[in-house]
Amino acid sequence: MPGNFAPIGVVLAGCGRISASHLAALAALPDDWKLLAAVDPHIERAAAAAAPFGAAAFTSLEQALALPGVSAAILCSPNSAHAEQAMAALQAGKHVLVEKPMAETGAEARTLAAAAEARGLIIAAGHTFRHGPAVRHLQDNFASYGKLRAAEMSQCVFWDGPQAAWWADRTPDQGLIVSLFAPHQLDFVHLVMGGDSPQRVHAEGARHQNGWQGEDEAMILLAYQGRRMATLHISYNQLPLHDRKVLFFDRGVLEIVDGETLMWNGEVQVAPPEGPANNTTKMGGRDLAHYFRTQLAEFARAVRGQPHRCPGGDEAAGIIDLIDRVRASIRANSRDAIDPRD
Repeated sequence: MPGNFAPIGVVLAGCGRISASHLAALAALPDDWKLLAAVDPHIERAAAAAAPFGAAAFTSLEQALALPGVSAAILCSPNSAHAEQAMAALQAGKHVLVEKPMAETGAEARTLAAAAEARGLIIAAGHTFRHGPAVRHLQDNFASYGKLRAAEMSQCVFWDGPQAAWWADRTPDQGLIVSLFAPHQLDFVHLVMGGDSPQRVHAEGARHQNGWQGEDEAMILLAYQGRRMATLHISYNQLPLHDRKVLFFDRGVLEIVDGETLMWNGEVQVAPPEGPANNTTKMGGRDLAHYFRTQLAEFARAVRGQPHRCPGGDEAAGIIDLIDRVRASIRANSRDAIDPRD
């Protein structure tokens, strides 16, 4: 890694709110990455993102991808642009890290996976919360806990209205919290269920706020082969914040609290690194920078052909397939709880 490889030339597209975390991670990893250009429909936002790196600014992704030395792209654009921009980058011969979800539909995601494989390129989905010490420990020691029977997950935050203007434009059919927030939890359940697709999906959704059209709360029940089950609760309406993952094995109970602390039968096996979880009950009380740094370090390993932990290709597409099923179940079951009242 550092010292053995030159930094990878990269462009970043989409200079909205989430891009700040990616830009900070790029700045923290100068041996791995060199930002060559930032892209945004608003040139002033692209220029502001590019300036600290001495990079170029464009409103056109194609122009940025054509710069000499560009090997990869990081896509932080609105969901609706993910598939088109990712395909443009792949067709230009670039590796891609795209913010979750990788695409709006499973069909689009599988098209991207096939395009990347055909070109020998990496396409990685930005499932950032996979890249923390607690989840890493779970992955590396999974077999030691026994047979998994069930999983319960609840991740509830408070967003008082859209955090980006385009959130308000998403229709109930496109989904709001299921498309923007559920991918974190569905990625985790996909991981612990060994990548299996559930046999049955049932979901309910509700909308409590008027600042958007889609659901801002959801409950999801998944049934897997081998009599395994998972439940997920997600919310944009909860104060104080709540983040718990509980896995029920035949040998005991594993809990991941606030994404940082892992306990096995009540005993702490992974404690939070100093600093990140200073007040997890409040918005902004948890520093997520280490997740983004680790994610970009893993993406660098992937681009360099080294072993890595980036979910990508068919794995990421499988998560989008699951989102499609959850979204369809919510629309079938909960239309009266989401659409405007008469």
